Amino acid sequence: MSPVSAFAAEAETEPAGELTMAQAQEMEQADQAITGLTESAEYAAMSQEERQAAAAAQLEELASQNLILSDSIYYDEENGMYSFSYTCGVWGGLTVADYDDDSEQLALPLTEEGADMLAGTNSYLGNAMIYYAFDDTVNSTRYPNYVYMQSYWNELGLQTDLDSEVTVRDLRHMDDYDLCILSAHGLYYTYTYNYLFFWEKSETAPVVILMEESNLWKDLSYAVDLLCHRVIKIDGKYSVLPSFFRSAYSGGKLEGTIVFSEACEFMGVENHVDFTMGDALLQGGAEAVIGYVNTVYTIYSRNLVWDTVNQMIMGKTIRESLEHAVATYGSDDIEWYLSQGGLFPHRVAAYPVLGGNWDATLYPTGDVTIDAA
Repeated sequence: MSPVSAFAAEAETEPAGELTMAQAQEMEQADQAITGLTESAEYAAMSQEERQAAAAAQLEELASQNLILSDSIYYDEENGMYSFSYTCGVWGGLTVADYDDDSEQLALPLTEEGADMLAGTNSYLGNAMIYYAFDDTVNSTRYPNYVYMQSYWNELGLQTDLDSEVTVRDLRHMDDYDLCILSAHGLYYTYTYNYLFFWEKSETAPVVILMEESNLWKDLSYAVDLLCHRVIKIDGKYSVLPSFFRSAYSGGKLEGTIVFSEACEFMGVENHVDFTMGDALLQGGAEAVIGYVNTVYTIYSRNLVWDTVNQMIMGKTIRESLEHAVATYGSDDIEWYLSQGGLFPHRVAAYPVLGGNWDATLYPTGDVTIDAA
């Protein structure tokens, strides 16, 4: 689990005020100091204890400059992250622990084994978007796999786009697609607020982390979402909470779209199923949503996406497709990890959860003739 904690009021549907240019400039100043620390070679080489001390010193310095609220600084020891509130009320976070991940040395190349081909050529089966927000793609070991997926699915008739520079604005257009794959880091955000004016209460929510770096002009553009705590900034980058999807797709605008999220902890943590993020998408009209409970190994998740989508291209329901993927790669990621010769599995196994219409299909049955190769 890799959440954050923050000091703030409950998320609002409308902001209490406006974000001024001066406030945006102050946030930018704070973000530059934070990223100057977190993106430095010195910080990368530090132990977690050393990072914690360096992060604490940096945040206290920002508080002394009135760029963040001093009494909002909170260290979540279990999850290895500081949280805080900018003086304008926007939420922020500073990571101390690395994102959990598996070694790509265990990766097997994506193959067409088990992916039956469609009869005919270039049948249009709908469209899909891969929102790729894991890294910058330049030296990525992940990215080539998604390029291959895009090419392969396009050949089968699923028109697939690949967004490698995912922005908050991009996530407002998921309703343009039949299938959306959220390939990003995820964690939990735990915040505290005054309850009935007398008691302090804590709440947690899953967060999808983007690689979109914040700046003054984007802060002004995203001001409403930032002030309403639908979007937060972690290490100077934007992240979205469930309330973002509820707001963006109010009135069922996401109708008919299937969402498969690869983000860690999208459906819960510590083996506790939390359907907050899934519900937000379903309330927005999504046909079905798949996500993981706990922190998931990259390769296991990618394998499940690959096989599930291939099965859906064959015309199977999302439930049947996910069941095939799980039967192929394992019911959880530790089972997969050990089967590949892994010796040091992470502490808690991750497993997929499906919500919404289990009988959802990628395209209406009967529209395309399917013939197993």
